[in-house]
Amino acid sequence: MIIITGAEGSSEYQAALLVRNALEATWPGITETSQELDDIRIAVSTKLSGYQVQDIDIVMVGRLTKPRMFRPMRVLRGKSGDKLNARPVVVESFVVAIEVKDHDDRGVRILDDQVEVKYSRGGPVQWKSATDQNIKQMHALKAYLSDMHIDVFARRCMVFPSLGSISAPTAVSGRFSGHQLMSAIASSSQLMERRGQGVLAAGDKDAIEKALVAPIFKQVIPTRLDRERMDRLAAKNPAIDGILETLGDGTVFLRGFAGTGKTVLLLQSAWKLFRTEGKRTLVLTYNHALAADMRRLMSLANIPSSVEAGGIRVGTVMSFLYTWFSKLGILGDGPLAFEDYPELCAEALEIIDGGAVTRAEIDEIIYSDPDFFDFDHVFVDEGQDWPSGETALLKALYDPTCLCVADGVDQLIRGAQASWRTGLARDKRSTLSLAKCLRLKRNLSLFVSEIARETGSAWDVEPNPSAGGGRIIVLCKPYTSSQDIHGSLIADLKSDGNDCVDMLFCVPPEGVVESDGRRASRIGQELGARGQASWDGVDPLARSDFPRSTAQVRIVQYASCRGLEGWTVVLDEFDCFLKEVFEGKLAKGLDPDEEEGFVDLEKAALGEAWRWGLIALTRPIDTLVIQLSDPKGRFGAQVLEAARKFPDFVDIVES
Repeated sequence: MIIITGAEGSSEYQAALLVRNALEATWPGITETSQELDDIRIAVSTKLSGYQVQDIDIVMVGRLTKPRMFRPMRVLRGKSGDKLNARPVVVESFVVAIEVKDHDDRGVRILDDQVEVKYSRGGPVQWKSATDQNIKQMHALKAYLSDMHIDVFARRCMVFPSLGSISAPTAVSGRFSGHQLMSAIASSSQLMERRGQGVLAAGDKDAIEKALVAPIFKQVIPTRLDRERMDRLAAKNPAIDGILETLGDGTVFLRGFAGTGKTVLLLQSAWKLFRTEGKRTLVLTYNHALAADMRRLMSLANIPSSVEAGGIRVGTVMSFLYTWFSKLGILGDGPLAFEDYPELCAEALEIIDGGAVTRAEIDEIIYSDPDFFDFDHVFVDEGQDWPSGETALLKALYDPTCLCVADGVDQLIRGAQASWRTGLARDKRSTLSLAKCLRLKRNLSLFVSEIARETGSAWDVEPNPSAGGGRIIVLCKPYTSSQDIHGSLIADLKSDGNDCVDMLFCVPPEGVVESDGRRASRIGQELGARGQASWDGVDPLARSDFPRSTAQVRIVQYASCRGLEGWTVVLDEFDCFLKEVFEGKLAKGLDPDEEEGFVDLEKAALGEAWRWGLIALTRPIDTLVIQLSDPKGRFGAQVLEAARKFPDFVDIVES
């Protein structure tokens, strides 16, 4: 049996069909045998979140109960170094990363065993190594499976559908046979030997079975909310035109409170640049959970991120800059020490500003690894509190006129206000203010506005008149003791055309437990015991991939909720979280600016707590559940005071 998953109609999908047909011609009946006998999975346009290589055109994993054979069409060697071309090679299992290149003869050249392809991103025409790219894909696939405790031996192959022939050992041209394909795969590494005969195997049976059911082989099915988000990417928006008119001449800043659509506008603009001009945009965020969420949307919308095709690549800023530190030669040989990160930013900036690394050398780094570094534009989400070292370094590495920065009002959670505008002439920057609340339905917007007024917080936005409705539940007892409420919320989600993945839970640090090096949320464990699947984003390993099943609810810590949204959002132990932030600020004390302004420490701590609180309160679209552990405490009482002012759409559930 051969199963192909992925978006039909793409070049990669057509190449996957060529792979399937070649295997069927070589091993007749392989596409129709039972899964127990032969199981081959082919995933098209695979996205690996959180890895240096995020896109693999085709991933193929196979397990053959009765070994099949192929005739070597390349020079193959065994572990002994001897040639193994005299006899057919036995195939037991394989794990392969396949790169598809549609270049014709004019865009491909071979230097020794290296295959290079021509590309240009608006600058000079460059040659990049498709072989090196394929090797990185293979290692990323190996790392992805290893992180799931699947120990396999991965191989690689390149497919050039537009070529009549190609001599590179690990590549095949357009009309390849199964013998040629398997020979190219086998030639990427030495084979096992069994009595003088080559054997292609990727690991033990259990490991291969686990690889065959890895999340990358699950078809990601969009919910109604997903489809709305994809439609939003393509929707006409005058603000997008304003952004695109400025890009290239100056830096664009999107300024607005939480819920005004800054992240969506960034993605809309990047999508239009790709669709109309084939541009490639890097979207950076510090938030791993948000990065996973955006990558899920990119996967659903089948948006590429390659140098040749253009598209959108989503990355986390620290990972991205650490790769630059490595290329600039300022990383030592020891393990990474994240407390050294600010000093590394400063050191990188110093060697650039001091001329030790020239603009030409920066460009050479970009062209030497275009998949990771070459972008037409760089968009920054939640850029309002980037440290000054990060902002200055990014502007030194990339032309500031290619930058677009989402600048959240009163959403500082990493430190002081960022200095993006430093060094930019006034005519080289443009600010677009977003005043309307686009995420929250009207009732939710009214409730959050009342909370902001009551607590003296800054959240001044216009309710969206075209999005009426919305409801709030204030729960004065543990959420997991209210199984009827959870069942009702799930039923309402599905009746609206959504699914479990459109439900977001936020939990405080106290709601997280650690065991055997893995982290999990208590609420996720308790829901799991009752049959509710979850994507538990409190675990760093879980955040390395996005939710691939619509049956999973999403769970993140409050610290990771900024930029995320859900049709239904549950704020678990909301008052406990606010109290923790409040007490943390009291312990930390005033910063220098606050001291100069003679700010009262308790007032500053309350402001800090509710700044975080408003970020969490603005995550839902339709339904907000606020669970309080201490309804009579300071923060619980404030929530209840606001809730009682809206009896028409706020339900208070007592313990």
